[in-house]
Amino acid sequence: MAIANSPAALGQPLPNQTAPLQLHDIHVPEQVSNFPIAPGWWLLLAIILLSVVWFYKKFKQQRSLNANKNRALAMLANNQNLSEKECISLLKCTAMQYFSRQQLAKLYGTDFKDFLMKQLPVNHQEYFSKLITPAFVRQYQAEQGLNSSSDSDCQQATKLWLTNALPIRQPLAIKIALPVDKPLPVNKAIPVPRPVEKEQELSA
Repeated sequence: MAIANSPAALGQPLPNQTAPLQLHDIHVPEQVSNFPIAPGWWLLLAIILLSVVWFYKKFKQQRSLNANKNRALAMLANNQNLSEKECISLLKCTAMQYFSRQQLAKLYGTDFKDFLMKQLPVNHQEYFSKLITPAFVRQYQAEQGLNSSSDSDCQQATKLWLTNALPIRQPLAIKIALPVDKPLPVNKAIPVPRPVEKEQELSA
């Protein structure tokens, strides 16, 4: 009877024995949820989106500003035989896309040349004036035959002005009129505006 009720018979450790270890099942830690997102990440996302929109608008605006400038440069490059009068007409037509038409309509001769020169950086003004002045002097004179040298100087002056004066820095005064996808007129005569003084003489 004593043996039946002994600790060994009851499954209990003997006084000189240690109790067996009780091992529990392995528990996998719960996954950390990514939601809700911290406010800092929302702020960063908003800043990135605003930056993308701002850069896109700037790119589109710059492309529009350069459209007429690039078109005039391409026309100049595709027409190597432009005369002095045609170059001056090209300058005026292009300038009207960026400046007020009312402001340019009353400018011709020396006044128009001075206007063009003032739009250039200071370091280009003297060279531009040197190249373009003979063309303005001969603009309203009778035709005296072709002068390839003077035409070449005028073409250089036209390219210099288009490259360095445009686009202007006052976006509010800019008038974009020509579509970007319109094909360039190659080898097409450029209309030369008749001066006001000549029209008055003819009408008299």
